[in-house]
Amino acid sequence: MKFFYQVITTPTADTPGTTIALQFPEKRYFFGQISEGTQRACTERGVKLAYLTDVFLTGRMEWDNNGGLIGVILTLADGVASANTALEAMAREKQARQQKSGKSDKSDKKPPAKAKLEHGVPYAVRDGEAVAQRGTLTIHGGKNLAHTLATARRFVFRKGMPVFTREYDSESTAKKESAETEDPFEKPTWSDDNIKVWAMPIRPPTSLQPKEILRVAPQSPRKRSLDEFREEVTAQEAIDPRTRDQIIRQSVITDMFNSTWKLDALVETPLAEVKMPAVMFVRNPETRALEQYTGPAPGSNEPLPDIKVFVRQPWPGAAVEKIPPTTWCNEAVSYIVRNHDIRGKFDPKKAAELKVHKGKDFGRLTKGESVISEDKQTITPEMVLGPPRLGKGLAIIDLPSSEYVESLISRPEWKSPSVTTNLEAFIWILGPGVGDHPRLREFVASMPHCKHTVSSSDYCPNYLAMGSIAGSSVRMAQLRRDNYPVPVHDNVSLPQPGTRTHGSEVTVRNVQNSPFEAIEPGLIIDMEPNFDINRSEVVPRFNAIEAVQRIPVAVQKRMSTIDRRVKKEEFEEKLRQFRKDLPGADAEIITLGTGSSSPSKYRNVSSTLVHVPGYGYYLLDCGENTLGQLKRVFEPEKLREVLQNLRMIWISHLHADHHLGTASVIKAWFQENYPNGDSQTSAIETDMSKILQEKRLFLVSEENMIWWLEEYASAENFGFGKVIPLSAYPVIQNRALRTRFVYRHCRADGSFSNQEVETSNPRSTELSFDNESSPLTPLLRKATGLADLLTTKVSFSGDCRPSPSFAAIGHGSTVLIHEATFQDDMGVSAIAKKHSTTSEALEVGRRMEARAILLTHFSQRYQKVAHVEKNRPPAKRQETVVQPEQPDIPDNEPEEASQAATSNGYVPSFFATIKVEEKPQVKVPVVAAFDYMRIRVGDMPVAQAYAPAVEKLYDILERASEEDSEKQRQEKEKQEAAKMQEKMRRKAKHEKKSKAGASLADAEPTPAVPAEEMDLDKKSPVKRHSAWSASESESGWSTSGSDSEAEVRVRRNSRSPSRTVKRSS
Repeated sequence: MKFFYQVITTPTADTPGTTIALQFPEKRYFFGQISEGTQRACTERGVKLAYLTDVFLTGRMEWDNNGGLIGVILTLADGVASANTALEAMAREKQARQQKSGKSDKSDKKPPAKAKLEHGVPYAVRDGEAVAQRGTLTIHGGKNLAHTLATARRFVFRKGMPVFTREYDSESTAKKESAETEDPFEKPTWSDDNIKVWAMPIRPPTSLQPKEILRVAPQSPRKRSLDEFREEVTAQEAIDPRTRDQIIRQSVITDMFNSTWKLDALVETPLAEVKMPAVMFVRNPETRALEQYTGPAPGSNEPLPDIKVFVRQPWPGAAVEKIPPTTWCNEAVSYIVRNHDIRGKFDPKKAAELKVHKGKDFGRLTKGESVISEDKQTITPEMVLGPPRLGKGLAIIDLPSSEYVESLISRPEWKSPSVTTNLEAFIWILGPGVGDHPRLREFVASMPHCKHTVSSSDYCPNYLAMGSIAGSSVRMAQLRRDNYPVPVHDNVSLPQPGTRTHGSEVTVRNVQNSPFEAIEPGLIIDMEPNFDINRSEVVPRFNAIEAVQRIPVAVQKRMSTIDRRVKKEEFEEKLRQFRKDLPGADAEIITLGTGSSSPSKYRNVSSTLVHVPGYGYYLLDCGENTLGQLKRVFEPEKLREVLQNLRMIWISHLHADHHLGTASVIKAWFQENYPNGDSQTSAIETDMSKILQEKRLFLVSEENMIWWLEEYASAENFGFGKVIPLSAYPVIQNRALRTRFVYRHCRADGSFSNQEVETSNPRSTELSFDNESSPLTPLLRKATGLADLLTTKVSFSGDCRPSPSFAAIGHGSTVLIHEATFQDDMGVSAIAKKHSTTSEALEVGRRMEARAILLTHFSQRYQKVAHVEKNRPPAKRQETVVQPEQPDIPDNEPEEASQAATSNGYVPSFFATIKVEEKPQVKVPVVAAFDYMRIRVGDMPVAQAYAPAVEKLYDILERASEEDSEKQRQEKEKQEAAKMQEKMRRKAKHEKKSKAGASLADAEPTPAVPAEEMDLDKKSPVKRHSAWSASESESGWSTSGSDSEAEVRVRRNSRSPSRTVKRSS
């Protein structure tokens, strides 16, 4: 049985962690760190998650190591949901065919596929039938794994994907070590039919042991309290508190991924207790039918009637107000993995000695059947087997810092025959400087029979891990370097620039004289049948120099034409008029992630950085691996400056693609501004004026986001103690939309007094930017840098339908940054999925009278959107409606609320939408965003002018990618045809030998038909120009240059011939 390990990621800005896949024919395992960017790397390299059943997280349980875990689970769950949907569709089609042919359902004894599906069991489609997958997803890791997943209950929800957790720490594993056996590790920590796994939680000598949080019994439960979970546990007096808490957390996780909740479930609630925004219904007293409630709502300054309304019941996970608190833990988990011993082969000598009849009885024994010997004895298959082949072992060791080395080498597992027998290799996942430790090198030298490989920022360079976006970004930089910088990378330097050990002579010397072999993506460690290091599938590192030397002819033609246009007096006059009296002309917008839903090859998920000179940096949304995107845009020293001056993170809403990178950015900010950490204290600071005058990072979002940060802070010290989290509450006051901000006073670990009392909440302080009577208002403005709110105004939209309320509050904005998930021909899909089309986004900008519009958050189906035709009517075509997928958060909004403005323009509903019948007439610059794009507000007309060349480049890159895929497909078909030809040749040869004495025995064999001649319908290949060299005649883009050149060779440091437009001060 063949199985092997394959490297998926090593530490880079794109992929901060190390991920290893263990592949068996029918099952997959992940080992290592499922960090942010992991699922994008899987997409880039074509790694399928369908057979994934177990994830073994290494290292400490912190966001650096598990920040991509939620994304991987969601991708896997969506795959299961798609399979189930396909099965149901097939069942309906089958039933329709039976009805059409006149067959009775009774004649088919087999029930339809849908009837066979059981809730909570994942299925896969094979040969048109539903078969249960190999098992549910189990995640293994250190302490706080279940807590980390349970904190995400308010923004993660899926059905039919059972997820379980197994935690390993020093306390639980020590009990097994004390067993009175000759080899206490004879029984592994975990095993299945393929492998045995020994978990090794490693605690440094100075292990962090924070003070336990005082526990008190919950009282007065509201919503779904912890008591409800505790009632499910029988004989709870016999269960220790830790086990009880784990049961509660696992129950929450079960509700997150395997619930029977339905969206249309309504619950009757007092109006005053409804959390806004929410859709409310009341029952008509005459018809008893449900009607939407349109009266005064909670949060407004109008008196509320004392009535009950019906609201949609949240999914079970979100209904849990609190989960048991936990404490920080810095144990790092490693694993030793070994496959089961492989049974020996059939030994004919043994069978002959036992007097087994040759022939059929030999065959029966090889099939696992017992036989009767000549002397009437029963012979079992085990009696005629050769010696078994011992399973091979591999150790995956994660050491975050040097303080873990001594604890590792003193582990008792190294003395266990069960663990170390046939140990073939190590994969060392090392933090900066760990490979320099002399004791570690002594340990490595003591095991010369093992192959020692390493993944570390000291040994692996910061190459461009995402080749698709790297290729497009580098070529775009060649067109407009001012707007599209070359992503920061380095294929050579070790240790990586920007890391703690970079520039260390000791580390450089040790890397050069290393006992380790650095691993690379695609590297295979074969285990069976033979151990080997296989580099045949190693991914070549992206070569930026080669990429920039290939500029397509059609793109060069457009660039030449645009260069002439922007030099004309007419364009320069329009540019001067645009910049005239433009507030914040020097403000820069960096679009870090411009895609929606999930990361793709070309677009990461939502994140936009705004730099206002003299004030600082402001981050609008923070999708997964935003920190990695920042590292690609800024050199290490510049990134330090950005983090030192980052003032605020604004999270628009709780969808996972808008905020899963928040913890990493906060931690990077904390480490940069507090390199020595923060002195921990049990006291809670209640003086708000003192808090506002400290060096702190503001984070503004809805309350659920703030609660998530508080709960996660008890699992990791990521800098929460120096964050000012503000919950934003939209309210209607005096017939106008206003926002109030609330700060909750907590400790650095998110705890507060009487935390486990169900009805308790921390002390809070309300803040406002426009309350001139409050002494905190000027401190708030100064701390955020938003003192001059009317000077530069940026309006930002997350996921939303076109809102008249948003257009009103953003009136007069310098820049509108609006989502444009769908093109205009998919308007119905935009309504179904609560997003906006391009025209709807432009209409918001027109009503807002914004000076410029930046479109972002594109559906991943639009990889090359760059040019927006502002005034051209949309093309009419039949739309294929994209049905809503499972959202991260089931929405609580009406299908589509109509706009009902009063005579004075006041829109009373949060959910009113703008109806767009035709393309808006927009006269301001409109720019479509790409990842890594940098654009100054005053330069948006220039960026818009060059957009057609950028779009042409993306179009050609897409066609070139299709050409490459087609070539690979044809090559694969040739290889398969060659294999089939060889198989047929061997079969014919075997048949010839078996017909000894036949009349045709001496005849010449029929010559094999070449693979190319086997396809009788094959047509002569049509010679096509490469996408790179195609001569494309386009109206309006003609130049005097030749179209015949295959490509334009550009010198490495040459710049576009376009003139740089001088920016006004």
